[in-house]
Amino acid sequence: MRRSYFYLLVWLIFICAGGLLAQDNDVCFDCHDDPELTGFKYGKEISMNVSPETFAKSVHSQNNCIDCHRDANDDHDEDLNPVNCGICHEEAQFKFEKGIHGQALARGELYAPTCRECHGKHDILPSENADSRTYKMKIPFLCGKCHREGAPVARVYNISEHNILENYTQSIHGEGIFKKGLIVSATCNNCHGNHLILPHTSPNSSISLKNIAKTCMTCHSRIEEVHTKVIKGELWEEKPGAIPACTDCHPPHKVNRQNIVVNIADRTCLKCHSKPDIFKIVEGDTISLKVDTDELNNSMHRDIPCVKCHSDVTPPLRRPCSTVKKVDCSNCHAAIAEQYFDSGHGKAYFKKSEDAPYCTDCHGDHGTKSKYDDTSPTYRALIPTLCGECHREGGKASKVEGILEINAITDYSQSVHGRGLEEKGLLPSAVCTDCHTSHHNLKADDPRSSVYDKNIPATCATCHKGIYEQYSHSVHAIQKAQGNQKLPTCEDCHSAHQIIATQQSAFMRQAAIQCGSCHRELSQTFLETIHGKTFELGSLKAAKCSDCHGAHDIHKVNDPESRVGPTKIVQTCQKCHENAN
Repeated sequence: MRRSYFYLLVWLIFICAGGLLAQDNDVCFDCHDDPELTGFKYGKEISMNVSPETFAKSVHSQNNCIDCHRDANDDHDEDLNPVNCGICHEEAQFKFEKGIHGQALARGELYAPTCRECHGKHDILPSENADSRTYKMKIPFLCGKCHREGAPVARVYNISEHNILENYTQSIHGEGIFKKGLIVSATCNNCHGNHLILPHTSPNSSISLKNIAKTCMTCHSRIEEVHTKVIKGELWEEKPGAIPACTDCHPPHKVNRQNIVVNIADRTCLKCHSKPDIFKIVEGDTISLKVDTDELNNSMHRDIPCVKCHSDVTPPLRRPCSTVKKVDCSNCHAAIAEQYFDSGHGKAYFKKSEDAPYCTDCHGDHGTKSKYDDTSPTYRALIPTLCGECHREGGKASKVEGILEINAITDYSQSVHGRGLEEKGLLPSAVCTDCHTSHHNLKADDPRSSVYDKNIPATCATCHKGIYEQYSHSVHAIQKAQGNQKLPTCEDCHSAHQIIATQQSAFMRQAAIQCGSCHRELSQTFLETIHGKTFELGSLKAAKCSDCHGAHDIHKVNDPESRVGPTKIVQTCQKCHENAN
């Protein structure tokens, strides 16, 4: 009897569950089939209508609504959680999140695309369907919604390529698609990928200098055979930028025989740009376009043709340079560009911050010189002046939220490092780039930053190797910190930019106070001793914390290496009290 009831219960659960699932979509359409059904999202009234006919044609027609809208129920709120496509499309979601679009979405960036913006919502069709948003012939216009001149993305972010959609439609690839209907012609996703879309500055990007040839060769399989005079194949992988990449000669998005840029000689450019009165007007300002040939001939780029940097010229035009935008230095300096665009400077530049520094702001343009040239702005002795142009009180960097050091250049110039450089001319003295790096400048709270708490000792160790060895074995070594335990780093005792010589009285006083900021009880008992009272009266000869415990090689009292341990305490006291025993 009990077994019969059990099977009856199981049968009822199965029928009810099956009935619910079978009726699930119909239950949803009871409301959402209404064309006048609306709801509110982000303060705006939007349509909540879903056409059953449209949904029936979609790739998800065999799915139930609750497969995607998992928080839906009979009495759900109108504002459901966003659909997580990765529940089913794991690989696509993983690649999307690794790509520039997914990263932007995770940061809450303006205009970052989601799955539905490319694929749709309830009307998603397979990519081979001519009505699908992702049908091959529609891809350029799908991507072009954002990546066209004048679109919000182009206005908000600094993207090195301009007029992307316009140029593509007139290229040999675009003509193949739109004029000849050739489905095999390359579209955006053939070069950039579908979901793992990365900027050309990333070494993993399909369009990086290292990978662009491989990408092009998915269609143009005989590139190396056709270009034997200019290509030594393995150099593409070994030394990106050492030989021309495909995009150096065939500008991306406007690939046409007449747009190959290698046939424009420098003398053609200098015919106009060597004239002293050549200029352009930008927002009412007169900008000189003169190129000083002497400056150029003495620069690091003297053997590089103009079109190598200004690769967006258009040869058929009467003025080929009329299409030129800002130079993209990553065409040659791929690894450095990757660091820069990942840095605080690069991210600010990408967001079109007016105060963000670009390559030419530090290195110059046509007169770029070696960092070993003492007239170069990047010469070691001039680095503090260069960085100080922004990182000073009232400078551009002082406007940036989260910058801890407002007047870094003034503080640095008064420090032991700054005085060593400026007063004594000691080039080994630490400069900004030694601590913050040259191109990968990150805020101090970024775990990858060279000035992040746990990284500071290793950064200082590039010069102070001996002290680092002592510190790393001491009780203070930050790598020994457990959980959220706070252990001191170089900066806690020496500061960041106001570092003073350790023999100065100001440092001695500050050091004693600094120890007390963590060891409060011990500090208080120290002040009650004859040593502490003498110190408070201003005597620098009075014993302080470091005199007994050491400066960088501090160990626990039960450690045989401890200066105040049983085996060494007498020896420590004898430094001042010769007759101690």
